[in-house]
This record gives sequence, structure tokens and C-alpha cells, in this order.
Amino acid sequence: LARAGNGPALVVMPTSLIGNWRAEATRFAPSLRVHVYAEKGSTSERATVIAEMRKHDILLVSYPMLQIDGDAFADKLWATLVLDEAQAIKNAAAKRSQAVFALQATFRLAMSGTPIENRLGELWSVMRACNPGLLGTLARFNERFANLIERQNDRAAQRTLKRLIAPFILRRTKAQVLADLPPRTELVLQVQGDDAEKAHYE
Repeated sequence: LARAGNGPALVVMPTSLIGNWRAEATRFAPSLRVHVYAEKGSTSERATVIAEMRKHDILLVSYPMLQIDGDAFADKLWATLVLDEAQAIKNAAAKRSQAVFALQATFRLAMSGTPIENRLGELWSVMRACNPGLLGTLARFNERFANLIERQNDRAAQRTLKRLIAPFILRRTKAQVLADLPPRTELVLQVQGDDAEKAHYE
């Protein structure tokens, strides 16, 4: 809402979240026009949808559809870009990530519960999408940080990297969101396998 007057917003997410984003945007920002980018129509018809996005418009798109029509999305200047479940672009060499990197936006935000799952290169990829150039090229990042931290557990490199990215990361801990979580529910189920399953388990 705060950025709606600057131009259109693009929100990229896994396909399964589009319905939720549409419902939440309608509920919390009813003054905005919410559009869902779908596979229907020809490539040129879909490109028209992108070209017609204006101030107070939000376009919701899945990562696969962004990849398919990446050129049309890259040709548009977005006032706001939001990447939900941003770990989807953790592999910088993937076509999906390349499509995200090509986007033009004056404001970028990535949201992820797991920004680093396996290696530091995943952090570079997400930061490349949000703040291009901050961490240098991937080769330079690997030389300066990833190799030293992952192979040698270099504390100085860890501290330097943390200081470099800290101003751009808003992190909520479990304690901060505890009030938002439902009460814990435990169900204990006893499962008895048949003889073949018991034998296999043993």
C-alpha cells in the first residue's frame, strides 16, 4: 500500500501460494487491484497483461510462469518486487534464478524461512536478486567468503560477511512470533504393522 503510488508490484511465489496471496491482498489491501498471471492465452496476450500493469496494481506470478515469460517480465520496470519462498532461487545457475535476476525493480524484498539450506552460494543467489552487486560476482564471493567459511571455518570471514549483509536482513526469531503460533497439538498413534512389515522393519 505504501508503495502503490510508485507503480505496479510484482510478487513471485510457488504456485501453491497464489490463492493465499490473492485472498490476503484482497483482505488487507482492498484498494489495490490484484491480478493473477496465468497460463491462459497466447504469449502476446500474456505480455499485454504485464504491459498494462499500472500504479495500485499487483501481479501475482509463480516461479515457473516467470521463467516461461521471463523476457516480458524483464522489459517492465516494477516499483516493487517481492520474492516469496525465495529459497526457490537458491541455485544461481538455474533458469528460474536467471529470470529473477533479469527483473527491473526499484524496490526488492525476498522472504524465506530457509535462506541457506546447504551452502553459502544460496545466500549469494538470494542477495543477488535483492541487492545486485553487494556481494560481488559469485566467483569473488566464493573466494572471499564461501570457501574460507565452508572449508576452513574461518571466523574472520564469517564476521565480515555477517557485517556486510546485516543491514539488509530482517530476522524474526521463534520467540518473536510465538504469540502468532497456534497452541501445540500432539497426537500419539500406535501403528501395528503386519508380519511382512515387521520383518522388513527389523
